[in-house]
Amino acid sequence: MLAERASFVVFFRGKHMMNKINELPVDVAYQSDKSNYVVIYADKKEEENLRKQLKKIKGYKGFAPSYLYDETRNF
Repeated sequence: MLAERASFVVFFRGKHMMNKINELPVDVAYQSDKSNYVVIYADKKEEENLRKQLKKIKGYKGFAPSYLYDETRNF
């Protein structure tokens, strides 16, 4: 069974945001403490639900698909 996964970039303010992101059903691929963003992997069908959950968190700045993600790979 193949899962359609996608890579997303989440921009935030404050260190407490990483604690909240770790509670979400995502895999953290990269975290930049200096630039305040994190690259995550999640199921494509959960994208809208993930956006809603992130908007409720204080310190959330933005959410965008990662341009480094290769859509031809499924795992």
